[in-house]
Amino acid sequence: MSISPRLRAPLAIAATVVLFIILFLRIPLRGVWSSFQGADPILLAAALLLTGLFPLLSALRWRRMLRLLGYGIPLGTAFRLIMAAWPVGAVTPSKSGDLIKAYYLKGRVPVGLTLGSVLAERALDVLVLLAMSTAGAALFRWDTVLLVSGGGLAAVTAGVGLLVATGSRWPVPKPLKGKLDDLLRAFRVLLADPPSLGLVLFYTAANWFLSILQTYLCFHALHRPVSLALTAGALPLAIFVGLLPFTVSGMGTRDGALVLLYRGHAPAEVTLAVGILYTFFGYWMMALAGLPFLKKALPEGRGALMSARGSGGDEESGG
Repeated sequence: MSISPRLRAPLAIAATVVLFIILFLRIPLRGVWSSFQGADPILLAAALLLTGLFPLLSALRWRRMLRLLGYGIPLGTAFRLIMAAWPVGAVTPSKSGDLIKAYYLKGRVPVGLTLGSVLAERALDVLVLLAMSTAGAALFRWDTVLLVSGGGLAAVTAGVGLLVATGSRWPVPKPLKGKLDDLLRAFRVLLADPPSLGLVLFYTAANWFLSILQTYLCFHALHRPVSLALTAGALPLAIFVGLLPFTVSGMGTRDGALVLLYRGHAPAEVTLAVGILYTFFGYWMMALAGLPFLKKALPEGRGALMSARGSGGDEESGG
């Protein structure tokens, strides 16, 4: 049974609240607050600065995807649309903010191709996360995690391969066939161009590694140092759990996974504090920074964003 779009946000908020109530029943809020006290401001500032690289890498990756599809856009435009999508994605249980990109580019890029490029990006995000999680689980001999992440990696890889190989032959109504082909085209052109596939994978892995480094810095800022290897092994699985569309911005699910994975390596209250910092830096700070971009991308401000596209070397810079 499908859930009404009007109910998804309230249900996600309710699920988030319930999960945090459960977490705080097990982990005293006073202990979490104490973890923030005396934090190293320099390390926290360094972790915050890394956040600014996330939209840049995302813009470079998406711009490369669109170029492969035959539609070039300036790096500045890609960056502004990434920023405009952030506030919507931060308050919804799924990546609804990506619809902003399709709306804004609908006069220049077919909607199906825009959504196809986004779908391909999401698939690569999941594949890279699962690959990192599988490697970490093997390194630390987390048998259960290895089984889940390794199985997930195999299943997603097989699913994407099956979709690309057979999707055009699916018995769908004729009006939908063209849209399905548009969605699959992004996968096909990416797989047909190994150098571009390698570059897109590099941007994807670099983005996730920055998240790992940011989390590593947060643990050290709270005076509970953990190894970078442990963070590289544990965080990808927690992020993957947070991608499940049950709560707002993955809060609660991701935090609970972090507490479980760092058990024995860091106190639960510190791990939960780091999870809150991760959400604050990567979601809420970026959502606030993206509000001016979102305002320009909305119908009444679309022309303003178009006029700010960038000129000259912007068409050829980056990606």
